[in-house]
Amino acid sequence: MTIDFVVDGPVATITLNRPEKKNAMLFAMRERLAALCEEIDDNPEIRAVVLTGAGSDFCAGADIAEMGMGGLNGSFFRTRHMHKLICALARVQKPLICATRGVAVGMGFTMALASDVVIASETARFSQIQKKIALPPDAGAVWFLTRYLGIARAKDLVFSARMVGAEEALALGLVARVVPDESLLAEAQALAREYAQAPTIALALAKRMFDVAPTLTLDEFMNLEGSMVPLAVQAGDFKEGTTAFKEKRPARFTGN
Repeated sequence: MTIDFVVDGPVATITLNRPEKKNAMLFAMRERLAALCEEIDDNPEIRAVVLTGAGSDFCAGADIAEMGMGGLNGSFFRTRHMHKLICALARVQKPLICATRGVAVGMGFTMALASDVVIASETARFSQIQKKIALPPDAGAVWFLTRYLGIARAKDLVFSARMVGAEEALALGLVARVVPDESLLAEAQALAREYAQAPTIALALAKRMFDVAPTLTLDEFMNLEGSMVPLAVQAGDFKEGTTAFKEKRPARFTGN
């Protein structure tokens, strides 16, 4: 098994499991992970997700042993499926938390950026390392990095291919928090359980707002928001939230 998938109540945990290869992604792993994203969306009982890696590292990117196989057509094929995976991660309707330790480089770095929240251990190191094998960034890295950092700082990371440690990643806004290595998974799963108690539909709509906000004018965004908020008002969780507020008690959201 190169990917483990465990569901514990409303929280699903996906673990890349090739620790001897720093969890470098084989083609079959990309396909499995993309399929799991769809499975998660189709399961209403799952309301938050943790993505992590086995062993001392999150992910060393694409497995270099598969690069260049099948000539140009093979490269186009693998690239399309890499894009399919990154888009699947970014479009998961449930909150997706990436828990990283050790290296998260190349596609591994971008998989973290495609998540909603990144929690890094003190050992985490990030790099868009492709320059070192004479490739431009892949997996949508430039798109994500420019949104996180702006063009100038994104160019610095891509052109230098340097490693960014956990504390610098926190300062740059690439990760949400840095925690001790030994408590990484526990912290990520605790946050996932917190998100799993939230109104799932409202968070899904908020995710779509964040996706499109940078590309819209204010008027365009307000039009979109004006259709999304009334949808949330029709959900059962809205009724529960407003009732709990009036009754001065914690809301008990069900995700419906």
